[in-house]
Amino acid sequence: MPTRAAAEEAKEEKPVQMEAELDLPKETKMEGAPAGSMATVVMPPDYRIGGILLTVSFLLGPLFHLWSQFFLHAFLGGFLSFQASRVRFLFTDTDLQVVIIEPFGSDEEALKASSSGDLGDNKLQGGGANSWPLKSITNWEFWWPGFPCLVYYKETHTKATGQPHFFPIIMDGKVLYETMLERMPESMNKKVSPTEWNLLTALEATPVGRSFLEKLTDEQKATAKDLKGIPLIDK
Repeated sequence: MPTRAAAEEAKEEKPVQMEAELDLPKETKMEGAPAGSMATVVMPPDYRIGGILLTVSFLLGPLFHLWSQFFLHAFLGGFLSFQASRVRFLFTDTDLQVVIIEPFGSDEEALKASSSGDLGDNKLQGGGANSWPLKSITNWEFWWPGFPCLVYYKETHTKATGQPHFFPIIMDGKVLYETMLERMPESMNKKVSPTEWNLLTALEATPVGRSFLEKLTDEQKATAKDLKGIPLIDK
């Protein structure tokens, strides 16, 4: 006859057995990661800028016989598409990093390069490793909200007086913008929410755009506000 102690042990073991039978998922943390730290995220590639330039090149050349413009746009489109396949922006808990992987490589390759410190040398924009502490960033800009083409940031890690960096947006612009809003220090200029992205907010983001807006009628501004994303590409 089972004792009372044995019956209590059976009750305690039963939930554990049920959990094993159901194969319930368990939360996992990266080994060595401090409590409350943010996970490293990799910006997914985006081929829209390269694809648009390539499309324009084939319109300029075969259709309009503007061959010099054809070769220029085809070169830029091909180059940016190739770069999009192998350049990855990463945001760790403390740093912004840029890594180079094999063309069309996976996020795991980018994370491996980041963890191993294989970040390359940013010779074109100040030198040093392609890694900058987020706290060293003094300003950043994003051109343009809703129609992402170029990102800029200035940091004091490379040079005490501030080193600017410019990169074409060859990654998912919306994901990049949301991550910059979340992890980078506040920009000198107010940034709109991604839910407010449209042609009107894009024009308001630069002095040239604001000057152009002054010439538009209220009806034209309303039309610009209704235009969200690149037609036929962004849904």
